[in-house]
Amino acid sequence: MRYMLSILPIILFSLYISITPQQLNAESKDEPVVLVVYSSKSGTVDEHQRLLDMLIGHFTSSITFKHTSEVREADFEHVTHVFYYGQSKEHLSTEIKQMIEQFNGTVTAIGFNADQLQERFSFIELVSEELVTKISLRSDEEKSVSIMPDTILNVNVTTGSDVLVKGSYGKGVEYPLFITNGNTHYYGTSKLEPPFSIFLGEVLHEVFAMDHSHEHPAYIRLEDIHPLVEPEKVMKVAKELKRRDIPYMVAVIPVYTNPDTKERHYFKDSPQLLKALKYIQDNGGSIVLHGYTHQFRDDETGEGFEFWDVDHNMPIYHGPDDEVLIKTENEFDTPLEYENYLEELLAFENEYIESKLTRGVQELANYGIYPLAFEAPHYTMSQNGYAQTSQYFSTYVGQIQLSDDNWEIMNTSPYITTPTFLEGMLLLPETIGFIDKVDPKAVEKMIQNIHDYSIVRDGIIAGFYHPFLDEDHFEKFTKVLDELEQIEGLQWIDLKQMNNNVQVEHVHIKSENGEVIVDIDRLKLFFTSIDFLLYHIKKVAVNATWLMVGAGTVAVTLFISYIVITRKRSRKSIYYKRRGIIG
Repeated sequence: MRYMLSILPIILFSLYISITPQQLNAESKDEPVVLVVYSSKSGTVDEHQRLLDMLIGHFTSSITFKHTSEVREADFEHVTHVFYYGQSKEHLSTEIKQMIEQFNGTVTAIGFNADQLQERFSFIELVSEELVTKISLRSDEEKSVSIMPDTILNVNVTTGSDVLVKGSYGKGVEYPLFITNGNTHYYGTSKLEPPFSIFLGEVLHEVFAMDHSHEHPAYIRLEDIHPLVEPEKVMKVAKELKRRDIPYMVAVIPVYTNPDTKERHYFKDSPQLLKALKYIQDNGGSIVLHGYTHQFRDDETGEGFEFWDVDHNMPIYHGPDDEVLIKTENEFDTPLEYENYLEELLAFENEYIESKLTRGVQELANYGIYPLAFEAPHYTMSQNGYAQTSQYFSTYVGQIQLSDDNWEIMNTSPYITTPTFLEGMLLLPETIGFIDKVDPKAVEKMIQNIHDYSIVRDGIIAGFYHPFLDEDHFEKFTKVLDELEQIEGLQWIDLKQMNNNVQVEHVHIKSENGEVIVDIDRLKLFFTSIDFLLYHIKKVAVNATWLMVGAGTVAVTLFISYIVITRKRSRKSIYYKRRGIIG
């Protein structure tokens, strides 16, 4: 018996070291490992590759991008899926062709140059570039999108291949667009913007052999709620959504800045709106931090940008009043000096973003309002900005800026995804737009987008509405809600049911299974800003004042009642005396 006890630890340790690696390998097999080899003129990851990143990120978080000039044979080790993205035309080297053609796993080619991979893609023959005005799923003609004339790469397809997506021009003229042959696939376009992304997003379920649930996650976001928004209008929309039993999101801006007077307004100055936000938080709504001031220089809150200098079309590398001077590499004596200069710019942006996000979360939490996700104003932020934001938020809501050169290069994903460039953040994309007060066809466009994104089996249906708009726009909003509620398989997203994590200095907020868990170090928070403490002191003082007013009112009421009753008794006594009833 003693002998058995003495060798038991050795046995357990042996079992541990023998079983654990197998368990780890089994777990690792659950998630695909993807290598994307790409051809592009820039030679670096840009908006084109990031579009693909969003599409693949729906199926795995293990994605590596390599330009054809830097990919090596070792990069293919432990990979389950290879994508070759021919975003631009290029003569592929013999080494590149051999590495892709001899890969044993699944290979998908997109766009140009696939005709050079003949050993692997012998089932297609590039013929010409053709115009199409419609894209459809081959299996379901109703799942189609009409487009302005655009080009695709037309190929002849051999017997034994399946066409999953087709393009057409007019009636009777059809071209194969997505072709599959065993574990090899080809998409005949280099364009990955919608609607091309919608159809590729759908057939990638076949590429990864993942038949995700045929349900459409959806959300409505109430946009640009700042301290000067009328609480009555917010409550009207909130009660309508509660009546329909629809969970929703509210994009909140903690500070309104008057562009003329520079005066700042806070939620503490709008107690009725703060009360409305707490009602929302308790009745189906979830809070999304939508910047801190939603403006940078002298712009009005809600109209201006905050994390992008739109005047110079560049990230926030300077203060709002600083002179903007961006230097080029030629102005430095050595590459190291230039690298140090770039690091200084990023350090400024990092500090700027940290201060804005930290203050925003702290301020809302001090009011008892708890954000569960983040949305950049106007969806604009640099790639470094997303990386910095990921240190504080686990969930991002909205569309994505895909370029650091131009804020207008932004787009969306057809489904929920975790692209690598978001550094671990979950993206809940916005897909159907909003009720634009200057666009009379806004509702029709939203309904069309609902149809388009429903093509993807688990495509997300998400849009937003400004609750401060007039009654006519509210009626349009309810029309969109009616349309959404008719979608088969629609599942409203409730942020509180998801695992979200928000953490800044002295405040930690997380949600799971419908519960919001908050950990605030009040003492340290009060030391961060005296305003946080003064809010609670004022709140206590106001409550105490009302308590005293209430007590005084009760006392006065009782006194008046006593006087009235006493006076009645006195009159009755006098009456009785005069009648001779008493004494």
